Parts: sequence; structure tokens; C-alpha cells
Amino acid sequence: MNQPYDIATRAQIATLRSVGLTIEAIQQHIGISVERSTCRRIYEKACSRGWIPKQTPLLNVHLEDAPRSGRPTKQTAEKVAEIEAKVTKDRYGREKTSQMIADEVSLSASTVQRVLRSQGYHKTKPTRKPGLTEEQKRRRLDLCLWLKEQPEEWWHRLIWTDETSVILGQRRGGYRIWRKADEMVNRSCIRRRWKSFSVFMFWGSFSYFHKGPYHIYETETAAKRRASDKVIGQLNDELEPIKKAEWEAGLKRTRGPKPVWKWDERHGKLQRSKRGGIDWFRYWSEVLIPKLFPFTRRINGVVVEDGAPCHSHHFVQREYKLLCIEKMEWCGNSPDLNAIEPTWLQGKRETTKKSALNIKKEAEKSWKQFWEDFPQERFQGYVDRIRWHVDKVIECKGGNEYIEGLRTREKARKARKAAVIERSDGSDVWFDCAE
Repeated sequence: MNQPYDIATRAQIATLRSVGLTIEAIQQHIGISVERSTCRRIYEKACSRGWIPKQTPLLNVHLEDAPRSGRPTKQTAEKVAEIEAKVTKDRYGREKTSQMIADEVSLSASTVQRVLRSQGYHKTKPTRKPGLTEEQKRRRLDLCLWLKEQPEEWWHRLIWTDETSVILGQRRGGYRIWRKADEMVNRSCIRRRWKSFSVFMFWGSFSYFHKGPYHIYETETAAKRRASDKVIGQLNDELEPIKKAEWEAGLKRTRGPKPVWKWDERHGKLQRSKRGGIDWFRYWSEVLIPKLFPFTRRINGVVVEDGAPCHSHHFVQREYKLLCIEKMEWCGNSPDLNAIEPTWLQGKRETTKKSALNIKKEAEKSWKQFWEDFPQERFQGYVDRIRWHVDKVIECKGGNEYIEGLRTREKARKARKAAVIERSDGSDVWFDCAE
């Protein structure tokens, strides 16, 4: 039977009992209360284990508790391995509850939780990453191999542009998965984020040394739509002779009736999207001509755009060529390679820091203030980080199974008090990323 006293106290009790002291004397000597039966059991146990009073020394083996068999543990090595195998098998195993796993391995849910936590697993949110096709991975790899060879000055010329949606009163939920701390970018721990519709659009641009213009797309009225139809009609009148000449120059002599020119969308006729939203005309008339093109000419920059339909429209591409403005298209589903993406995450956090935005005018005001107050040093940090991402994409052979921005985030945390971070080239500059 276990005794509620340490080895030293038991040795005192056995020794004093062997010289014939009473229980009252023993209690007074050791300074604690002890039962008469307990005193007798300690003395008898020591004697039964080979201790002879006044002849042999009293050792720990004479006083220690004997091991108790107890109920055999259910957390055997085989069960632990079975539980871990079920969790790490695939993405569905990561999402299982402890009760579901317990039913499969014939254990209780609490035992499964203890096993997983002892192995370093915690139920947490899955890592969100855009889905990539094999073609997109190949293009990402080719782009990063080319970017790896570009000099420092080339990166400073890039003008990063993009739009983001601002949804009023948005509340986002989520679920958690089982994973270890170092499994954040494990394939079964990643949940792909696919594109969805947008409600309120904010467009912005910046380069390494200059903060560019921004634009908020207002709701298009019926009057504006009719006015745009007139402008498009004038553009089509100017464009039709050019497209017809190109079509005739590309004709080949074939048998049969001679092809007849037809001015339609298939041959380059300009038409607006019937679905509404931000199409090529709004992007061209509200952003390119009044804001982006003048900014690009002023700093002699190279525009970086993704492959959104409003960016890749043939009329927009023609405007770039006519005005001799350099443009470089980024790969699809690659926000990790666009330096402006962390700005949107930071903007949504800053503008909804106090509460969710429920009024459009307040949302517009908040985003304008955010863009005007955002420090240029943070933009520079985002550009510097892309060069590190390029190395990671090459290591992943075009994939995105790596932790984005972790190095800059850890540096920022360690340097908050000093507010300075040492860059790889030896200079000191503060920058941070959206955490």
C-alpha cells in the first residue's frame, strides 16, 4: 500500500519505531501526525524486505512502494501508430473528429485526443492555397527561373497592380484540422481557395520607390452605360478598317467561294460584357487612360498584371502597344508571386479593425485612408519578399506548398522594438508582411 510520506520520513518512522518509541513520541520527533497503523506497516514492510534493526543499514529498497500492476494502458505503440496513420492518410483524415477516429480504433474520444496532443497534433484551421493545374505549375516554374536572373534595378521598375473585392458586413467561418506545427504546407493540410464573385472593387498600384494611384469602381448607372455604348461605337468605326486589312492580309488562296468580311466580335468588334461587373471598357476608361498610363510614363515602369479578362482583352493589349508601355503578365492563380497581394489582406484587417463595414460610403472612405497612410517601406518589403518566394517556387517545381512570408514575419516580430530589419544586402530598412 502506498504511504503518504517521502522516503526520508519513512526512514525516520521505521528507525524510531525500532528503538521502542511510542506513537506520540514519534509524532513529536518528526513534527507531523501519523496513524498508529501506518507506523506499524512502514516498520513491518522494512523488516519483511530484509532490514534487521540495529544490525543492517536501512536502505531505500526497504521503504519504497512496490510497483502496482493497475489496468493495462490502452495507449500502446500500435494504437498510437494506427491513430496517426488515420489522421495523416489524406485530407479527409485531417478533418475527422476525435469521436470518428475513436470509433474506428475502438478507443474513447478523450483517449484519442490525448494521443494526438502527445504526438504534437492540434485542431487548427487548414492552410488556404490557390489550386494549380500542371500547366500553371509549368508556367510558374519557367517564370521563376527567368526572374531569378533579373538584376536588382529591374525589380525596382515593376509596377504592381491588382484589384480586390470588399464585401460589406462579411463574416467568415471555418473548420479545423489535425496537424503538427511543421505540417502547415503539407498537401493534405492545404485547402484551395478558388475565385468567387465580387461586390465592391478597389484597384491599386505601386512600385518599389513610388506609391501609385488607386481607384474605386463606382456602380455603373444606365446613363453611363449608354454613354459607353456611344464611345464603343466610335472605337469600332476606327477599328473596323484596321481589322479588315489584317484579315485580308491573312487570307489564303483556297478553292470554293471567296470569304466575305463580317464585322463581329470574332473578328475584333468591341462589345461590352452582358454580365456587368468590371470589364475591359471600365478598366480602360477609368484606370488605364486617366491613372495607370500617366503614372507608368512618369516613372518609366513596367506594368505587372494578372490574366483577368479585363486585363487580357485584345483592345487593352493594343493600347499598350500603341503607347509603347511595357507590360508583363503574371501567371494565373499565383498571388504568392504578386507583391500587392499582402496589401489587400492588411487592408481588410485595418479597415475592419473596429467592426465590419456595413455602409458603402464608410467602406470607400476607410480604404482611401488606408491606401494614403500605408508606408512605402512596407511596399518595399513585399517586393523584397517576392524574390525569396521565387526560390521557394523553384524548389517546389512550380508548386505553392511552402510557407509564404514566414521569414519576414519572424524578423518583424523580433524587430518591433528596434523597428529596423537588416536586409540581405547589408542596408537597414523596416518592413513587415500581413500576419
